[in-house]
Amino acid sequence: MDDSVRRNVCRLIAGIVVSDEDLSPEEDSFVDRMLQRFGIPLSERDVIFPIVDASEAAAAMRALDPAVRQEAFGLLLEAAAADGSIAPEELTYLEAVSDVVGVSRDELGERLGEALRAAKKT
Repeated sequence: MDDSVRRNVCRLIAGIVVSDEDLSPEEDSFVDRMLQRFGIPLSERDVIFPIVDASEAAAAMRALDPAVRQEAFGLLLEAAAADGSIAPEELTYLEAVSDVVGVSRDELGERLGEALRAAKKT
C-alpha cells in the first residue's frame, strides 16, 4: 500500500470516528494506533484532514483496490466500535461504504456485533 492509499484509508477512519461529532478517548486512541500501523508519525496527524463524510467515503472506497477496500472496511468497523457503541451517524457512514464493499445490511449488523464484542474485551 503506497503512502497516498495509506493516507486515504486514514481519512476514512477519521471520518467515521468524528461522524457523530464526538471523539471519545477510545476513538482518539484508535486513530493514533491506526496512524502508527500505517507508518504515519503522530506528529503528522493533520494528514487525516480533510475528513470525509459518508458520501465521500463511499466514493473513496470505490477508488481503492478491492483487497485494500476489504482491509479498510474492517478498520472502519473496528473504529466505529472502539467506544463500545455505534452512533446513528456511524451506522449511516458504514451503510454507505458497505454498499461499495458488497456487504448486506444483515452481514453489516453481524460484523458490527462482532466488532462491539471485541471492543468490550479490550
